[in-house]
Amino acid sequence: MNKVHQIFPLIVYQGTIDCHEKFKEQNLESLRDYWFNGYENESPEVSGNIFSHLIEDYFVFYKSLKKCIFEYFDHLKVNHTLFDFHVVKSWIGYHKDDDTPSIPSHFHNESNISFVYYLKTDESSDKFCVTQESNRNEVSGGLFETANKFNTLIGFNRYNCNHYNISPIEGSVLLFPSNLRHGTQKIGERRGERIVIAGDIRVTLKPEHYRHHQGCTHPSQWLEI
Repeated sequence: MNKVHQIFPLIVYQGTIDCHEKFKEQNLESLRDYWFNGYENESPEVSGNIFSHLIEDYFVFYKSLKKCIFEYFDHLKVNHTLFDFHVVKSWIGYHKDDDTPSIPSHFHNESNISFVYYLKTDESSDKFCVTQESNRNEVSGGLFETANKFNTLIGFNRYNCNHYNISPIEGSVLLFPSNLRHGTQKIGERRGERIVIAGDIRVTLKPEHYRHHQGCTHPSQWLEI
């Protein structure tokens, strides 16, 4: 019997924000006004305001986001009731014209989970692009190299590629490990607005579960020195 064992698969969770239509109707204009235009080749996180989660009008979105986090943990077979989830940073991403640069590949060291919520998008919007610097399936150096005249590949699949694109869907949210390299990739001419709320989440143990040796304590128990 011939079989391929797919070992250690990575999850990028794509869920639905259940308050999307009402939230978009009530907050689209304010989100347009709130965003800060980034410098070239920098993400909105670097050049913008990172505390959109503290705006009361946006709380309803974060309540819906919490449900998606629970579903994400359910897929991982992790008991989400043991943990609290803290949004530590959030920002608005806004792309309109075709000259706006895509977001280069990066990762977030200071958090556990990152998210991207697509408030407004269309089929011409940049793809969410996950990348890896090395591929364990590349058993010989340069085996998967395509940027030269000697191309060894006869096709692309999940085993020999170093990037994976996810199409943005309006009203959906992506949840993924913060240490995962990600960015955006322009596919063609942009024909509309792309407005997202993105951010970072820290996961801590609930106080009644501090005896559990795995997990971080609540920030209220930390000492600044």
